[in-house]
Amino acid sequence: MEIKIDEKQIAEAIISELKRHNFIGEKQNVTVVYNAESNDVLHTVSEVAKLLKTNPSYVYDLIRAGLLPGLKLGSMKVARSSLMEFLEKYQNHDLTDPFNIKPLEQINA
Repeated sequence: MEIKIDEKQIAEAIISELKRHNFIGEKQNVTVVYNAESNDVLHTVSEVAKLLKTNPSYVYDLIRAGLLPGLKLGSMKVARSSLMEFLEKYQNHDLTDPFNIKPLEQINA
């Protein structure tokens, strides 16, 4: 079961309640920072490397191999949604060599 949350609607309801209980003034400015896990976040190659606990060179290999979609905006970027799809798609695979992917069950431990 998938649950979708409208962060903007929740933030507006919280702000409304804070104003109603006089925790903040009616004309007070409030800044809402939405969840960083939103699908529209772009990561740099270095950030992706940190998230994957690897190095930037390996992330570039994943992009060159066509496994992880990249976007060139000055420097290479990866959309969080693309990273999440990549992780889901290649779960239970050996990606040591991005150009020679193996299912984990084929690996002799």
